[in-house]
Amino acid sequence: MKFEWGNGALGDMRSAPRSVRHLAVFVLLVGLHSLLIGVFIFFFTELFYRLFLAADIENFFFVRQAGLFLFCLGLFNLAILKAINKFYYFVKVIIATKIFAFLFLATHAHLAAWPTVIMLAAVGDGAMAVVLLYLYRRADFSAVKN
Repeated sequence: MKFEWGNGALGDMRSAPRSVRHLAVFVLLVGLHSLLIGVFIFFFTELFYRLFLAADIENFFFVRQAGLFLFCLGLFNLAILKAINKFYYFVKVIIATKIFAFLFLATHAHLAAWPTVIMLAAVGDGAMAVVLLYLYRRADFSAVKN
């Protein structure tokens, strides 16, 4: 498998195999998801808590730190897209983060005021991990030479 992407944000995706393009689009969506949630949590902390957790915030520091972490995670996911043929192995890191997020949320949902919301977030992260794993395997980067 040999393809080269240009210098644009996503390069020239037309030269990539269809399975790699599908993976790249899904990585883009996962990255934007983390980025947007991170921005929302960081800048609209109280609104986020009222809408999704029905709880008062006792410590803004850790909540905003979580928002910043999600923002940075989203940037990491998007950076891979610059040259997915070169950095394809980092998709495994994204899959691992989604699995860890699922496990954390599923095992700690009972600590939230609305555990159902947390479990829905866990299911979302788990679903993203499954789809990423499927698309990554389908893309078959075994023939890529770095």
